[in-house]
Amino acid sequence: MLPMKYSSRFWLYAPLVLFLALALWVMGHWWILAKDLDRKLTAMNGHQAIPGITVSWASKTISGFPFRVDVIFTDLLVRAEAPLGPITWHSDRFALHALTYGRTQDIFEAAGPQALAWTDADNARHQLSFLPASLHASAISGDRGLSRFDLDMMNAGGKDTDGTGFTAARVQFHMRHDPKADALDLMLSALEVKNPATPFGDHVKKLEIYGRVTEGSSFARLLEGRSGWMDAIRAWKHRNGEIVTDKVDIESTALTTKDAGPELQPSLRALLFPLY
Repeated sequence: MLPMKYSSRFWLYAPLVLFLALALWVMGHWWILAKDLDRKLTAMNGHQAIPGITVSWASKTISGFPFRVDVIFTDLLVRAEAPLGPITWHSDRFALHALTYGRTQDIFEAAGPQALAWTDADNARHQLSFLPASLHASAISGDRGLSRFDLDMMNAGGKDTDGTGFTAARVQFHMRHDPKADALDLMLSALEVKNPATPFGDHVKKLEIYGRVTEGSSFARLLEGRSGWMDAIRAWKHRNGEIVTDKVDIESTALTTKDAGPELQPSLRALLFPLY
């Protein structure tokens, strides 16, 4: 039998060596990312994530090896400064998922009881406690920071501060950079919302609102994580920015309309007033 030539041995072992080298690189890359993320999160706990927004949690775990990073938080609390007073959100369990390769996209999930608190236009404090069947969100970042945000909540039920109960089959919110104008595109939708306190009656069968925030570049530093909400709002108002509704479709016990007439503007404004 003739001995195996060197070139033959090379083609036999090269794929295996290449695979092992790639595997070692992937493992090393994940551990470096996970360690760096753990360091940043530890320093962030109880402090501002970006100006005006403080986050804290009781515990966290990092997993997802080797192709993604999964962070599970317990007892998460987010506090954001807003013109009418702080907006706070508490989640029993919150998860962050991100791929270690590809585009910069984060997936969020919340489970267990949730609590949202804010101050309304009459300076009254509200706290909404609810339990969703599922609550998912995603954020895509690009060269200009956050470029798109999507939130989808299914089958939620809970109570307001005064004990008023509510249920919602589905609630969605979407925001993106307008590709053709200096604006942020917004979309808000809801199905089968039952609550005596809604601006549109005690039973909203369907709600769809499409709109735009003009002078969207006023929020550039906020979306890049370099300034707070209050600074962005001041810059936006200084440039005479406004929220423009392009399409409104509502079916409820109080009204049925496909036009955003003047009589609807106070109700539409009430939906977003705590933010500005």
